[in-house]
Amino acid sequence: MKLSKVKTVAVRISVLLIVLLVAWRILVSGLGEHFVRQALLGDEQAVDQALLWNPDHPVALYLKGKALMQDDRDRAEQLLRKAIVLNPGNAAPMEVLAQLLLDKGKLEEADRMISLAVRQMPAHKNIRLNAARYWVERGQLVRAMENWAVALELDPGLGNRIYPALSQIAENQQSLGMFKFLTDAPPPWWDAFFEYLSKHAKKLETVVAVASIRHASPAPLSRTERNLLVERLQQDQQWAEAYLVWINGLDVTERRYLGSVFDGGFELPPANAGFGWHFPEDEAWVIRRKHTYGAEGEKALYINYKGGITPKKQVYQPLLLSKGHYAMSMRIRADRLRIQGGLQWVVRCMGDDARLLGEGALLVGASDWETQQFTFEVPGDKACTGQLLRLEMVGKNGDERIVEGELWFERLSIRKLE
Repeated sequence: MKLSKVKTVAVRISVLLIVLLVAWRILVSGLGEHFVRQALLGDEQAVDQALLWNPDHPVALYLKGKALMQDDRDRAEQLLRKAIVLNPGNAAPMEVLAQLLLDKGKLEEADRMISLAVRQMPAHKNIRLNAARYWVERGQLVRAMENWAVALELDPGLGNRIYPALSQIAENQQSLGMFKFLTDAPPPWWDAFFEYLSKHAKKLETVVAVASIRHASPAPLSRTERNLLVERLQQDQQWAEAYLVWINGLDVTERRYLGSVFDGGFELPPANAGFGWHFPEDEAWVIRRKHTYGAEGEKALYINYKGGITPKKQVYQPLLLSKGHYAMSMRIRADRLRIQGGLQWVVRCMGDDARLLGEGALLVGASDWETQQFTFEVPGDKACTGQLLRLEMVGKNGDERIVEGELWFERLSIRKLE
């Protein structure tokens, strides 16, 4: 009987010790996690507290190793290796260790470690960004670009951080060929990058070179790429080259409307690009293509002015006319158009807005469909290689800029005079 009681007491004591041990481990683990959370929030002292309670906490080991990279590299390496052993699924210690090994000159081991980090967490954008930075430091730009490409697919919002680096690589003629794996099969973010490049590249040649690589690839240039290239060529006043790029991108239907004025009957939706019609958006007006009585075509250009302060520069189209005398003609209808000064079509030199080549009659009041015409001369100097056809308002001050009413246009054309 006494032996049975002794066994019972022994069992209870054992259970109590086990419970106390489990409770202690829970307490230790809980405090360790608590201090790790504090450390992740920026409390530098919390890392040591976490390791005091739990010396084998992999995150605490990683944070401590990262903190010691500058002051005690050997100790940092030891802690990072231990963190990797305890949690081999976390790539963060691996990429930090790779950088540490690189700094120590252990290149092969560092390369293996950064590659392992990417394999462990291939869909983690920060791992990809850090891997790209590592390979840039190693001078292996293609591998850096591969990691940037994946990072951008994971988060297109990273473009503001990555596009400048890619543009810098593109600016170097010797590294242009590195883009081939991207240009052969453009990723979803490519158009956004090309937009950045076309607007920020220091040299036009860089944009043209990248577009040429794309053009030579199995995938044809997208409409977005072509429009951006045309815009940059126009910006750099390469009018003939811009026109050739633009016209080669037109489809069969669009080519039917080619002429000195492209689609002068407004039968096509505006592309707002290249040498086609541009319909600026503004609260002062509504611009549409609509069918109306008396129109000779299926559509006509319709502008409804709402009665507010109206911008001077309105609907426009870039032109590429050779030296000579020209006549501009159009059909116009005005409905209750109230304006102090008036509206008129003008032709100017592209790139030199102040250089007026010709202007049409002032439009005001009301009229049925009528044909109007004006003549102008294009000089032979380089400064006027490209021209601009635009609807403009006459008037500079407050009340003079208030426009209300409707205008209709169709059959805009330009012919050269002998």
